[in-house]
Amino acid sequence: MAVERYRQVLPETRSNGQNPEPGGRTRVKSKIVGLKRTETMIYIALIFVIAVAAVAVLSLRMEAYQLQSEITNIESEIATTNGEIDELTTEVTHLASYDRIYEKAGELGLELDNGNVKVVERHGED
Repeated sequence: MAVERYRQVLPETRSNGQNPEPGGRTRVKSKIVGLKRTETMIYIALIFVIAVAAVAVLSLRMEAYQLQSEITNIESEIATTNGEIDELTTEVTHLASYDRIYEKAGELGLELDNGNVKVVERHGED
């Protein structure tokens, strides 16, 4: 609420020229001024808007935090999957090596016969 203050200074001298009291006195009068309906509605609307904005900001921050934690989880899953892919690639490279294939062929009783190997040459595209 708004408060208006009035100061009223008493005359320092009387009609006979003497001071009533040394230092003089000041009288303070307070008057309480009421708010109008429109002002009250504006203040209530302002408080409501501030509250809604605060809730919206907090909910957006919470959503951003949740999304950031999901991103972190997905990135860790990606790192784990990339590690597994690297291990499988290494295993495929080992299993497809010439020495291992030659060894498995020997275990199965197969022999290398150079007579069965045919060499194909490309002509004209070099």
